[in-house]
Amino acid sequence: MPPNLSQPAMLTVDKLGVIYPGGVEALRSTSVSFQRGEFTVLLGLSGAGKSTLLRTLNHLVTPTSGQVLSSEFGQLTDAANLRQHRRKTAMVFQHHQLILRHSALDNVLTGRLAYHGTWRSFFPLPREDLQLALHCLERVGLADKALMRVDQLSGGQQQRVGIARALAQQPSMILADEPVASLDPATSEKVLSLLKRICSEDGITAVVSLHQLEYAQRFADRIIGLANAHIVFDATPEELNDNQLARIYDGHRRPQPAETAASALPSNAVTELEIVP
Repeated sequence: MPPNLSQPAMLTVDKLGVIYPGGVEALRSTSVSFQRGEFTVLLGLSGAGKSTLLRTLNHLVTPTSGQVLSSEFGQLTDAANLRQHRRKTAMVFQHHQLILRHSALDNVLTGRLAYHGTWRSFFPLPREDLQLALHCLERVGLADKALMRVDQLSGGQQQRVGIARALAQQPSMILADEPVASLDPATSEKVLSLLKRICSEDGITAVVSLHQLEYAQRFADRIIGLANAHIVFDATPEELNDNQLARIYDGHRRPQPAETAASALPSNAVTELEIVP
């Protein structure tokens, strides 16, 4: 489903600034809006402000100044508004943030906890939640791994469990913070293809931070380039030229396609070469 640019923005950032302890300015006064159904990639070098901007969108990082405004729930400074916004905003993390000793199904079911009270979460969740979780695993091609412990899965499979968990929230927005940085290039492409397809099918707004230029150009509807803690580019991938890239990479040598995901792999990274259905 393509973004509907005729509708009001789903989420608006107004003059947002973030200063970390020690006076580190992670994000300078930034204003930007996100449309429903849009797949946006935040692109830039490490330290450019990508993750900070992404994490302010659900106040995992609290802004020092400015505001985030949801068209559905209002200002996120209000605690009740923030709870509702977070329920409908799923996260996909670089290092998966899964409970390794639990099954894939149990991990996906944690995506339903925000819909239940604290006491209810101590007991088995309703049958409807179980059916939804199984369906989410099926959509990412892991229905046959539902009862397998997560620490027995490969890195790419673990990230697909993370996507299934996000889907179990039935979100209107997914925030993905460097979701393929710890995966090999072949698996990275499969995971991003899966994420893009599901968001398109369900009309989910996605904001994804990446440092791989090749993937940004291939998968994004829109690229927001950041450098030195502020936005320096905001347009479609087709409008990204050498002059704009020079601004994003601020004179640094930008990564070549063969270097993208492979250069980000830690020495102990788990790789996966299987094809995502």
